[in-house]
Amino acid sequence: MAHAHYLVAQRRTGWFIFLEKYRYGPFPSGRNGALTAAVQAAHQAGKDGHDARVSLRAVDGIARTVWSFGADGYPPRWVEPLRIMAPKPRPKRSRPAVLAPRRTEPGGTP
Repeated sequence: MAHAHYLVAQRRTGWFIFLEKYRYGPFPSGRNGALTAAVQAAHQAGKDGHDARVSLRAVDGIARTVWSFGADGYPPRWVEPLRIMAPKPRPKRSRPAVLAPRRTEPGGTP
């Protein structure tokens, strides 16, 4: 079974998610946004058959597991709810049933 261990940590420029050698972020919504995204990604990785977990690096530098696929519920209570906003359909404009013929200027060609 492959591992999918997500680490959420703060750097100078903000909060990031680290997965293997990749870094994702910074997240504009800070720590909560990074944790939410990490849990969502770990949940999907767990459904795909990976050993998935999310860790948070504390101020003391120690990373502690805050969520594990299969052991913790999804979504966890502490994760802000994901709100997917579907674009609203544009209102249909009323169109005339029959277009009126164009008027020609006097002396112009029809």
